[in-house]
Amino acid sequence: MIIEQLRLKYFRNIAEAKIEDLSGGLNLFCGLNGAGKTNVLEAVGLGSLAKSCRGALDSELVQFGARAATVEIDGIVQKKKLILNLP
Repeated sequence: MIIEQLRLKYFRNIAEAKIEDLSGGLNLFCGLNGAGKTNVLEAVGLGSLAKSCRGALDSELVQFGARAATVEIDGIVQKKKLILNLP
């Protein structure tokens, strides 16, 4: 899968994020501890595997106080869009 864009809403500690232009080769995520770098990678894994790569329950992926989390991935897999909504 080639990921072009990733959108997250209420996913773990990320209230809302839109990461664009990921299709240009190598992408690097850097930031302070607790900033959400691993959560971004977990969201990509969730979109690829339909389960958490960290073994978390779906309810643990939803930000505290939110009803649901959304992970949207636009990429190249037979030109289909994948949208996951977590309860």
